[in-house]
Amino acid sequence: MRRLKILYLGPRGLSGGIGGSARLRNMLDVLAGMQAQTRLVSYLPEKRFGAASRVISEHLSSSVVSVPAAAPRLLKFPALKLLFYYGLKYAGKSDFILAHSPGTVYGLPALFLAKLFRKPLVIDLTDTRDPSTPAFLYRYVLRHADLVLAVSHLLTDLARQAGCPRVVHAPGFISTEMFRSDPAARQRIRRELKLENSDIVVGYAGAFSRDEGLTYLIRAVKMLAPRYDNLRLVMLGGRNRPGADEIPRLVAELGLESRVTLLPPQPYETVPAYLSAFDIGCSPKIDIELNRAADPIRVYEYMAAGLPAVASAVGETAHAIEHGVDGFLVKPEDAAELAGVLEHVIQNLGSLDTLREKAREKVIRDYSQAAMRQKLQKHLAELLPD
Repeated sequence: MRRLKILYLGPRGLSGGIGGSARLRNMLDVLAGMQAQTRLVSYLPEKRFGAASRVISEHLSSSVVSVPAAAPRLLKFPALKLLFYYGLKYAGKSDFILAHSPGTVYGLPALFLAKLFRKPLVIDLTDTRDPSTPAFLYRYVLRHADLVLAVSHLLTDLARQAGCPRVVHAPGFISTEMFRSDPAARQRIRRELKLENSDIVVGYAGAFSRDEGLTYLIRAVKMLAPRYDNLRLVMLGGRNRPGADEIPRLVAELGLESRVTLLPPQPYETVPAYLSAFDIGCSPKIDIELNRAADPIRVYEYMAAGLPAVASAVGETAHAIEHGVDGFLVKPEDAAELAGVLEHVIQNLGSLDTLREKAREKVIRDYSQAAMRQKLQKHLAELLPD
């Protein structure tokens, strides 16, 4: 395939590294691996109004429109017009227009630009409809996309029902070079966190929102604590909104302060080191539509890092993990079952080498940047004119 030029209407800006989400970051890496030249146009909640463009690398340039998150909706319209201006500036020079979602901020402008300049439109469908996008508009954008990349089976079905002519199941993907077991990082992080070599660390990395099911994980650790003096829980990620943060409160209420370490979000580049310090990776999501539609990329990171992954059998995770073969599935919202599976893993940590190897092999084969690059190259080539 010749070197492509892509206009990407993506979810966030590039401050503090490439991309504000793992999906965006990994997609940009895949496009760079294809030697594509990508112009990322983003709408970014910030402290003040602004607009800036810059060259990030030989493969990536960005244009970011920033608006105060607390600004009235009426004042956000000029920013959206500026976002559209950047789209007009670069769409005609592009081979494809890629939008993060079929919503009003990215999908609708992307569709207009695709029709105006007669360019193929690709929608990266990563979530269900956001409340600010009318249902008819959400379906309209999907129906008129040339290609939809859907992260889950649920979203694949949704896009097909909307009438999109070409829908590809494209689950989450990661850099398996970045996420791998690192013994040196394990020792360093465990020293920093004052963990003993004999400690058994159950780890979690991600948001601290209620849909993640973290209260069930904390209660499961409470059940196991009397039998395992060396059991520790390390939770790395963002807190809930002010006034709704129940995680520290629950830890204190259950008397687990000496067992549980809560860490703030870390730069994406440092996350693999923290995963190497864990013994078990956990994703205890609850069973709601949001989680049935989404694809928890962190599970793939656990598996690639050689961790036994214990995860709720919700959405894509139920498809990705074969229970007892390359990970462990549990009933969502059941602290007792979660405790039982965690105990089984704790008691068998020394005999799970085959499971760890199979987990990493599966991620390399099905959920790696290399796997996604092959899939994307194939389907984009089919959209190019002869």
